[in-house]
Amino acid sequence: MNAILRHFNPKEIVGGVILERDLFVTMQDGVRLATNVFRPTVPGKYPVILSVTPYSKDKLPDRKSMFFMRLAGVRFGNLCCSRWTGFEAPDPLYWVKQGYVVMQSDVRGMHKSEGSASVLSDQDAQDYAALIAWAAAQTWSNGNVGLLGVSYLAMSQWRVAALQPPALKAICPWEGATDMLREFGYQDGVPETGFIPTWWKHRIISGRNKQFPLAEDFPAEVNEHPCDGAFWVSKKPVLENIQVPALVCGSWSDHGLHTRGSFVGFERISSQHKWLFTHGRRKWETFYDEESLALQTKFFDHFLKGHDNQMQAVPKVRLERRRSFYQADIRFEDVWPLKTMAIPLYLSGSTGTLNKQPVQNKSSVLYSSADKKTDKARFSLSFDQDTELTGSMRLKLWVSATEADDMDIFATVHKFDAQGYEVFFAGYNGFAHDCAAKGWLRASHRELDSSLSTNLRPWHTHRTAEKVKPETIVPVEIEILPSSTFFESGSSLSLDIQAHDASHYPAFAHDESTRHGSYYVHCGGQFDSQFVIPYIESGFRTLPPA
Repeated sequence: MNAILRHFNPKEIVGGVILERDLFVTMQDGVRLATNVFRPTVPGKYPVILSVTPYSKDKLPDRKSMFFMRLAGVRFGNLCCSRWTGFEAPDPLYWVKQGYVVMQSDVRGMHKSEGSASVLSDQDAQDYAALIAWAAAQTWSNGNVGLLGVSYLAMSQWRVAALQPPALKAICPWEGATDMLREFGYQDGVPETGFIPTWWKHRIISGRNKQFPLAEDFPAEVNEHPCDGAFWVSKKPVLENIQVPALVCGSWSDHGLHTRGSFVGFERISSQHKWLFTHGRRKWETFYDEESLALQTKFFDHFLKGHDNQMQAVPKVRLERRRSFYQADIRFEDVWPLKTMAIPLYLSGSTGTLNKQPVQNKSSVLYSSADKKTDKARFSLSFDQDTELTGSMRLKLWVSATEADDMDIFATVHKFDAQGYEVFFAGYNGFAHDCAAKGWLRASHRELDSSLSTNLRPWHTHRTAEKVKPETIVPVEIEILPSSTFFESGSSLSLDIQAHDASHYPAFAHDESTRHGSYYVHCGGQFDSQFVIPYIESGFRTLPPA
């Protein structure tokens, strides 16, 4: 597989695959998008697996030597794919061997495609719809098109699927954010200052077609729009308009980028036929592994080829419940979110514990905004039976600041074994020493959207910023992003609250500081600070060891 050439002529036949490079598809406004097509040598009409990329349809380097990936500190893991495989894209060799045509295009204004580049714009979605129509009309196509890809190649699927192009018959967004404000630019109000400028410089600016001006300066627009409004709405898919069959992947290990959006996407789309594949491992390694490919193939064979292969009998949710790094139990569920009850655990500042009953005595915990590593407010709970926590969690805090008029609050959930050693999990970019779950909030963005908030997931409007007067106690609610973690009897959970990035954020940064002086978490009595966990209706679910 690796012996296949990386570079190829405009049209050639290699290993039973016809490769056509630099086909140009004309958009309605005359702009041409550069496209590569991989198809079987046996004549016939085949379904099409399509993706669009800002990262170049032609750049197929060894992942260990990619400059941007080294800069971002990526841990790819074991990637089982041919050298024809573009970054975060389906493997053409695998899919052609399964009887598909694989098509990949550079997005408008990037690399060989003409026009002015933008980020997930309405124009990009319309271009994608035009590519789908073109693919369906070719002589080698059976008229059925499916979409497949990771990250940006998933996010673009949400945008075009909402337009309901007729030839689009199935989508597989494999970990893709759905809300660029809350999940990318401002992570619940906290400005992201690391990944965006690096990604923009080394991916977009370096890869754009310099014959055309940019359609937008995305980092500048992000800085200009800290609150929700027309700019962010223009980047957001109307998820409820998506009706096409969907196989969605959401991971517990991508907190900080795609986790929330993947699960929200699955929940909100209107598709009658939809499946959710969850995991807590490295996203690229998982995308190409044997189990994932088998499910992706079964899904597309059913909806693009019409095979009666029992896809409809596949349970709707594959749940990967983690024990530790790369150790997990797999089971299947019929719904997501799981049927749970929201059970509050009340914070006690005097004992540093999480309690099943309300705490009567008032107390407070002081932590510094200056200490980046060790200073924190910690609250713990020991389990006297095997316990599973699966889903989103809600953290309600009463907080105050001694000097600042705002607070960036970072909350992390940690697992410790019976001997008191921390149990680590896979985190963003594949790192192996992350916590179990995390969430964050800028206190001035604490206004809740009551129509979207639930007992286990607060949803903030981000319409305005309401400052916090120094030494004034205010309530805030923080979403702890979806996760699934098994706590054995004798193990414990710790909830940490800090003023800085509090766990592994290898590519991200939150350096636009609101930090001054010290912060307080207030507990007990009228200050009912609480950590609300997902309780399974039959009780804390006790399962036999794997």
